[in-house]
Amino acid sequence: MSTWLKVNSPVRTQPRLWVETIWLVESRDPLVLMRTINLHTGLNIVWAKESASNDATGLASAGHGVGKTSLCLLLRYVLGDDAPTITGLRNKAAGSFPKGGVAAKVHVDDDVWLVFRPYGSYSHSMASQCDELDSLLNGTAPNDFDGYGRALEQFSIGRFAARSLPGTNQPLEWRHLLAWCIREQRTRFDGFYHWREGEGLGFKRPRRDPPLLVGSVLGLVDQELDRLLRDIEAEQKQIEQHKERIPELERAPAFALAHADRQLRLRVRAGEDEPVFATTVGESVESRVQTALQAAERDESRWEQEVARAEDVLAEEQVRLLELIKARDRADLEVGIAKSLVDTNHADYERLTKLRERLQGLEGGRCDLGDIEFNACHYIQERKNAVSITWFQDGRHAKASNPELNRRYEDRKLAFEKLATAVLAQEKAITEQKAALRRLRVSIATSESARTFLKKSWDELQEQHTRRAQGGDTTELVEARKQLQKHETALGSLRANEVRRKSQQSSRVDALKALTAAVSTRILGAAGYARFVPEHEVRPFEVARGGEAYQVLEVLLGDIVCLLDSAMSDASNHPGFLVHDCPREADMSELLYREFFLAAAEAAEQLGKDGRVPFQFIVTTTSAPPPALQGERSVVLELEPSVEEKLLFRRELQPLLSSFE
Repeated sequence: MSTWLKVNSPVRTQPRLWVETIWLVESRDPLVLMRTINLHTGLNIVWAKESASNDATGLASAGHGVGKTSLCLLLRYVLGDDAPTITGLRNKAAGSFPKGGVAAKVHVDDDVWLVFRPYGSYSHSMASQCDELDSLLNGTAPNDFDGYGRALEQFSIGRFAARSLPGTNQPLEWRHLLAWCIREQRTRFDGFYHWREGEGLGFKRPRRDPPLLVGSVLGLVDQELDRLLRDIEAEQKQIEQHKERIPELERAPAFALAHADRQLRLRVRAGEDEPVFATTVGESVESRVQTALQAAERDESRWEQEVARAEDVLAEEQVRLLELIKARDRADLEVGIAKSLVDTNHADYERLTKLRERLQGLEGGRCDLGDIEFNACHYIQERKNAVSITWFQDGRHAKASNPELNRRYEDRKLAFEKLATAVLAQEKAITEQKAALRRLRVSIATSESARTFLKKSWDELQEQHTRRAQGGDTTELVEARKQLQKHETALGSLRANEVRRKSQQSSRVDALKALTAAVSTRILGAAGYARFVPEHEVRPFEVARGGEAYQVLEVLLGDIVCLLDSAMSDASNHPGFLVHDCPREADMSELLYREFFLAAAEAAEQLGKDGRVPFQFIVTTTSAPPPALQGERSVVLELEPSVEEKLLFRRELQPLLSSFE
């Protein structure tokens, strides 16, 4: 037996993930199985033979369209993938098998799950840790499809040092790793990190994130290194932000100066050709500013004088208004008294007379002349006693001469109306004077504000010219440069720590390098043609030859190395499960393809024990495998064009008819 792997013993007896059986279900109720595909650990070949008939031509003779890629899509489907490409296949399959679906027996770590996923959109997926497919489909076993999804996430991403990507904190998902484990034919195996064509895996950084995922899978990123990577990403972001900001801050003074100069010229109506500072002849921005400031001060002084005069006039007019109001109120009482005499209403007469006396200052208070209270003043008491006499006299007179009292009443009404009109006119005049006074004060405030702003603008323009002449930097620019230097120093320190941390993991890298050398030597027949480059973002597994065949070989070599490493190292988080869809058709030479198959088979033989192999490798091919691998042990399924029984679905799929599933 070949021993080119040179290993003592694998770290596990079976892959952490592998598929034991695939059932193509024609009908779930009643249960009709169309095809059962038994898989095993180790190498599994799905061979799409070229047609043995001489009548077959074109694609029908080349092993195309028989179901190789469909089988890979169904594997993705039972492993939780719901990509649009899978939906397209499901729609076609539902047209031929409206009650059908695909079922699988899946080993996830130490658990065994039976899974059923329907072709139709209106049926539900099912999964359970049970022994019989019938139990799952007839509902005897409890459906725990969500638990199955969680188990896939936990066994894969749950093992990582961190479940998110450094730099973006984007959560890692099982579908990201599954894309690597099941490579599709459409990518033509043109790059190690190129896993899907046209579907999109949702990586925020398609170039940087897949290498970080692979590093976590290979156990090259522990918690300490993950923390360093995140800190490095954070520092790099800060550095990029400051590098973007510093040129803006450097240009800002020139822009600010030009803007301030332009605004000030517009404000003082200075021409573009006028100098900023005063010269011996001609106008300048400075001279126009000083002229404007002086004119504003003169206007403000004049307006302040007008305000003072207006306030004096307003005070006099307000005194006059008070006098008019008192006179109007007295005239109003006189009208009432005259009316009470005409009406011979003694009660109104007394009430109104008292009001008139109170208005004249004869009720309450203190007499200034006698320096005594009004109720002790003989003069005031005589005036009050005269009311009755007056009423008696006026009453007799009223009886004797009623026309005279009516005339007096009309005269006093006319006098009241004149005084009321005078009060209204005075109030209007005072309102207008107040409005004019307010306008003067607003003019002063507006002028002061404009003058202050103009002076501030001029002072700032002078300061900017001075700073530019002296070549000094702004405070913001100085601080930004200081912060940039701080973050660059911190980044340098983190980079050094990263190098030290990775050097501490050199044994892990060395193991992968050694395994790469062993596998490449077996396939290429000589040592030194390939190497593992962990830091490379495009070609981590590098073959020192050119041409598309070697480009494809780099991808296959890298995948096989990672697959075998999962069986030989506890540090690896790789599930030990790999599917390749027709790498031969990606322009790989027949010789390399043969050696590739043989190397995979020999690895399974060296790592296997008691019929169990710690990895599962499924590969589809239209080219004949090496004769030694054409037996039933390696070839798990033979497909052939032009023979319906040997098509994956045993017939050509029909598109889904509308309103029927």
